[in-house]
Parts: sequence; structure tokens; C-alpha cells
Amino acid sequence: MSTIVTARHEQGSHYSETTASGRTGIRRVGAILGLALLGGGLAACGSNSAASPAQPNCTSGMPRITVAASGQASATPDILTVDIGVSVSDATASAALSDANKQATTLTGTLKFLGVVPRDIQSTNFSITPTMAPNGAITGYQVSNTLLLTLHNLSNAGQVIDAAAVSVGNSIRINGLTFAVSNTGNVDGRARANAVTTAAAHAHAMAAAGGQSLGRICSITDSTTNPSPVYATAGQFSASSDAANVPVPLEPGTQQASAQVTVVYVIVPK
Repeated sequence: MSTIVTARHEQGSHYSETTASGRTGIRRVGAILGLALLGGGLAACGSNSAASPAQPNCTSGMPRITVAASGQASATPDILTVDIGVSVSDATASAALSDANKQATTLTGTLKFLGVVPRDIQSTNFSITPTMAPNGAITGYQVSNTLLLTLHNLSNAGQVIDAAAVSVGNSIRINGLTFAVSNTGNVDGRARANAVTTAAAHAHAMAAAGGQSLGRICSITDSTTNPSPVYATAGQFSASSDAANVPVPLEPGTQQASAQVTVVYVIVPK
């Protein structure tokens, strides 16, 4: 009669038994486990296939719905550009030029003294023009020197304009103001998001009215144009001795951004 010696190897909560006559027990356990794992994998594949049916895509010939929508967003301008300069008239061109150069130098120096950095002061126009009598005779010359001034601190923009005007007296010319938003990406992004949200709402309503449901998005087309800056025309401005007592009132208002999108959806039966 043969003696059977059993050795038990434990690891965690699993173990196997080996007999002295060979490793038949291990082979049987391995085979059983392999079949069990294979059966479980096939069952899992079957359940996943049943739970995730193929979604209709944009190339399968499914019917589609196309919706165009717009969105808006607003932001408060934080930059002001001023078309500012001097204009001087005199009997001769040389006298007018000399006086205009002095006034323009004074204007630029005042702006820098008030904290405007050189990169925010740009020369945009310079002209010498004869003044004419009704009979066509030249009666004198007018010299103009124009700057584009960029102000980032709107809280004291009126004081800066006042002081600049007072520094050159009646030679000052302010031809217009433009408010703008420095970070246009933020307001543009919000406008686009609002446009897509509006398009989705319209598409859902149209599909529901037709007894259908929306599927996936096939495409989103953006046809947005850049927002227009806000212009505030100041016209010709002449300084007086009382100008510094009442700062120029400036109201930046808001700047609107608009976005237009076209969204294409697949539609499926309910």
C-alpha cells in the first residue's frame, strides 16, 4: 500500500495540494482556473456588447439637423486711446513750424510727467498747410502734429487729458476717443459659449417637435467677427483757464462681443 504525502502551499486565501505521485493536482487546478477565466472573459465581452450599442455617426447616412445661432457677451473697456495733438497758425511756415514744435514738445513732456510711458505715445500725423483767402492768396500757414495716446488707467484719464490741454493752451486738438477691452479672448470666448448653448437648445426643440432625438455633434463652425471698439467722438477741443477745475467726464460703458456658430447634429428616432 503506497503512502500519499500531501504538501499545502498557502498564499493569502488560495492554496494547492501536491501528491507524492506527481503534479496532476496542480495541472487539474490550472485547467479548471483557465476555463473559468476564459468563460468569464467571454461573458464580459457579451455583456459589454449588449450594453454599448453602436452609436450613429456622421458618415453612416443618418439624417442630420443644422442649426445656426448667435451669442452675446459684454465687458467693461479698460483701455482708452486718444487722438490728441497741437495745431498752430502763423504768417510764415517757419514761424508756424517753430511754434508747433515747441507746443508738441510741451505736450509730450506733460504726458510723460503724468506717468504715460513712451511706448503709449505715438506720432500719427504731421502736416503743414497754407491758409487761403477767398481770392486764393496765401494768408499764412497751419502746422499740425498729432499723437495717438494710450491710457490704461481710466480712473484718472480725464485728469490726464485736462492737464495735457492746459499745458499747450488753445493749440490743443482732441479729435476723438476710443474705448477698448484689452483681453478680448475672454469676452469672445463667453460669446461663443453662449452661441453654442443657444444652438443646442434650438436643436433639441426642433428635434422634439419632429419626434426625434439628437445624436452626436458632427461639426461646429465658427463665423464670428471681431468685436468693434466703442468710439466716443470729442470733436475739436480748446482749453480755457478753467479746464483744470472740471476734469473731462469720461464714461467707458460696455463693449459687446457677438458670436455666430453653425452646429450639425445627427438625429435618431426616439
